[in-house]
Amino acid sequence: MVAVGIIMLIFAVYWLVFGGLATARRLPGNKYFGLRIPDVRKSKEAWDGSHVVAGPVWILAGVSFLFGALVAFRASGWMWLIPVATVLIAIVAISVGSNLGARAAHLYTLKDQEE
Repeated sequence: MVAVGIIMLIFAVYWLVFGGLATARRLPGNKYFGLRIPDVRKSKEAWDGSHVVAGPVWILAGVSFLFGALVAFRASGWMWLIPVATVLIAIVAISVGSNLGARAAHLYTLKDQEE
């Protein structure tokens, strides 16, 4: 089904661009994209540092979506298990990246409190 492949391709591009911007410290501070916890928004250093930690894992999610999309364009029968598995891997990668970023933001907050 081409529709599933296109949807996965859109998600792949989104997470690859989003993860790349986060890793390169180019993700602008806003309330729509990025980590949405109070510790991240306390300083520019916390925003950039937490997204640098999360970015590479989000890129992994994008790569997973991309691989699943490419397989979905040619999948038939049992081969559909591969796109399903890549979606699950991407969801786990997004969750792990967000968790690591939130922990990094908390460490920035603790550092600021000590100073």
